[in-house]
Amino acid sequence: MLKRIASTGVNLAVLGVSVGIFLIAFIALNALGAAQKPPTVSVLSATHDLNIGDVITAGDLAVKTVFQDEVAELYIPGEEVTDVVGGVVAQPIGSGQPVFRSAIVAQAAEGTRLSAVLAKYPGFSLFPLPLDAMNLVAPDAEAFLPGDLVGVTVVISSRPQQLTTPIPEPEFILDPNVVQVETTPQPVEEERADALSRAMPPLAKDLFPMGVRVISVQGLPQPTDSTDSSNSSFTIDEGSKMLILLVPNESREVLSLALQQGDSLVVSLMARGDADPTAGFTYWDFEDLFKSDREEILGGK
Repeated sequence: MLKRIASTGVNLAVLGVSVGIFLIAFIALNALGAAQKPPTVSVLSATHDLNIGDVITAGDLAVKTVFQDEVAELYIPGEEVTDVVGGVVAQPIGSGQPVFRSAIVAQAAEGTRLSAVLAKYPGFSLFPLPLDAMNLVAPDAEAFLPGDLVGVTVVISSRPQQLTTPIPEPEFILDPNVVQVETTPQPVEEERADALSRAMPPLAKDLFPMGVRVISVQGLPQPTDSTDSSNSSFTIDEGSKMLILLVPNESREVLSLALQQGDSLVVSLMARGDADPTAGFTYWDFEDLFKSDREEILGGK
């Protein structure tokens, strides 16, 4: 074979060099192509179509390799599968589609979806408490941070009076043939008792003796881009400032009614909660306390 190639006048050395150059070029091109290919990451994907409200199980998820680009950070990494199982689907997920953090309500979505915190606290709700309400007394929004424990005290000065429709008195036609029976007028004591039953002394009541957690503070000034040429380092949000509180489901109605009917709603920061519920503090309790303190001071002299 080699003799035949040599007989054709082809130089074996030239052939060997050509083959070597080809191999080097092939290896270099492969290496260049691999270097230009973006790195990959392993993310979670759906094994089948998932609908809103589905509870995620381990069989619903698979690990998929995708290119690491600017969108990849929105996906859930494969090693966080334990933080996804047991979560709830919040947006439809197609079969084979990588799972976005914003598409589920689970621990893995914390920091992306505010409602993800509810995965840890079944039986609770996120209640928006507006700090600009007319009857709300609270520190500035900047004084609160997520995780703070706060108490809510409602102050009521009087019970709202019920609207009554006046009933017209019936007209009587006197008949001389009918014997009239005199009716006894309602005693004044009964009218007074009825009036007192509609009155209520001023009351202060702690709605959450154990306190409630602040999950988020909304409406705070947002820091601007460092490249911004403006003098201010913050942008002012013109929206409503509010606290997002983690409250038990059965307390939503109580807090909503207190926000509407309470003369004052006082929000206070707490170091820790009080395990014992309060009976409420009325004006008469305050008057008795004032009298007791006064007698103690004057009696001591």
